[in-house]
Amino acid sequence: MKVSIILPVYNAVQTINRMLESLRVQTLTDFEVLMIDDGSTDGSSTILDEYAKKDIRFQVVHKK
Repeated sequence: MKVSIILPVYNAVQTINRMLESLRVQTLTDFEVLMIDDGSTDGSSTILDEYAKKDIRFQVVHKK
């Protein structure tokens, strides 16, 4: 793994799809995205789970 991106997320439902999609389509493919859900209450956690399911480079950790 060349690059690890640690991404704290809290109530970012309006912008999270665009940001995650821009990471997913990068020309560099040897990276991982560690998405840390800091207790979002707006549906962000569901979006993070979806990205973790469809791309193995994306991992999600849910925190209270």
